[in-house]
Amino acid sequence: MSTESEPSTKVQRASLSAMALVTFFFLVSCAGMAFLVQTLFQLGTGWIPYLKRTLPTLTVSASGVLWFLFCLALFVTGLHLACRGVYRGKQETAAAEENQGWQLRWSFSLVILLLVLVTSGICLIGVSHQLWWMATGKDKLVYQGGMTAARRSFSKNNLRQIGLGLHLYEDAHDRLPDGGIFSETGQPQHGWVAQLLPFMDQEDLYQQIDFDQPWTDEVNRKPYETRLPMMVSPGMMSDFIQQEVPRADNDCYPPAHYAANSRVLGINSRMSLRDITDGTSNTIFAGEVREGIRAWGSPLNYRDPARGINQQPDSFGSHFIVDSKTGAQMLFGDGSVRFVSDDIDPEILKRLSTPAGAEVTCEEWMEGKPVTGRQNRHD
Repeated sequence: MSTESEPSTKVQRASLSAMALVTFFFLVSCAGMAFLVQTLFQLGTGWIPYLKRTLPTLTVSASGVLWFLFCLALFVTGLHLACRGVYRGKQETAAAEENQGWQLRWSFSLVILLLVLVTSGICLIGVSHQLWWMATGKDKLVYQGGMTAARRSFSKNNLRQIGLGLHLYEDAHDRLPDGGIFSETGQPQHGWVAQLLPFMDQEDLYQQIDFDQPWTDEVNRKPYETRLPMMVSPGMMSDFIQQEVPRADNDCYPPAHYAANSRVLGINSRMSLRDITDGTSNTIFAGEVREGIRAWGSPLNYRDPARGINQQPDSFGSHFIVDSKTGAQMLFGDGSVRFVSDDIDPEILKRLSTPAGAEVTCEEWMEGKPVTGRQNRHD
């Protein structure tokens, strides 16, 4: 009786375990942590597309195979002779007993074990690299799902804080800060972020900077090595260590994941809001960047939005995805922050980049919708 019920009990336990696992994954997805399920799925099936891509490109080298077999034979022979000598020495010192000597199959077993261990180590390294890529690679699996919206909102708030600082600076000085302050001889001195510090609750840090000396001077090293949370996007590594974020400045200087529009905040620009005749709501002031990251104190922390979004190392861009489209969040002159996708019409993007081009933007943009996709232009 107990023998018949034992298999049914195992089946019930297996069914309950499967239902609990499915329920767990469902609740995890509903809780906005779908990246956990995606991570397990990628780990379990990621090798299939890899083999599909790799196997057709593999070529077998006859000379390479022969050389491997030759080296393997030498290794097996040497291992067998060494093990046989060690084994024979131990048998001679042990109590008298029948000694058959070290067997060749034992040597082959050791070699197979070593090959399995080496292969396992390589696989473990590959899994580790895969996990690191999923966490920090260009597609950043861990940034998708429920956490993406929160990180994108955090970055948007950073841009809004920058926009508020720009308007407060303009109210105090009747002009916008220079994108980069350069001396009469063309030497870079200070950037736009340093000028905004008093208007972003960083008055103490601002007072530590000697604006009569370049930002890289030793006297300015301590303030410029201070990390500014409002200049760091939560979706980017903050120490430039990713290959997608090549270093552009000194190792010790913290990064700025936001850059200014060079057409508004350029070299010794001294532009005021009155000069933006296209309207502040139609003019980009700053935006997110993911490549060519510069330090927040760099006088070169600006770029031209008209070069595209996520198109080049020196263009604006981010890892965020909205409505299945990649792009970047951009700060406009009126203080609003809007997502601009990669496939925006280049002509519209150019119009949004210029402060006084006498252009008329599209009606869809004027209604406050994100510019995504190619749209009809209105002249």
